[in-house]
Amino acid sequence: MSERGRMRLEAGASLALALVLAAASLYFFANSMTLITQDEPRVAASIMAAVIGIVLLSASVTLIRTWVIARAYEEREKG
Repeated sequence: MSERGRMRLEAGASLALALVLAAASLYFFANSMTLITQDEPRVAASIMAAVIGIVLLSASVTLIRTWVIARAYEEREKG
């Protein structure tokens, strides 16, 4: 596989992982709200789910930001 093809594959995998992490963070945020609004609220579990959601969202944003920086660097090196 050529160098350029491998870079495109890595970029695609990075974006796919970022989207999966973003979806997982939304799932954990929704779980957090569900746990806190139950008849017997599970506060510790709700807070933990919210923290996991924040961490996953942060990882997703970091991957996307790194991808954008890499694309900008690649464009700068071309021209």
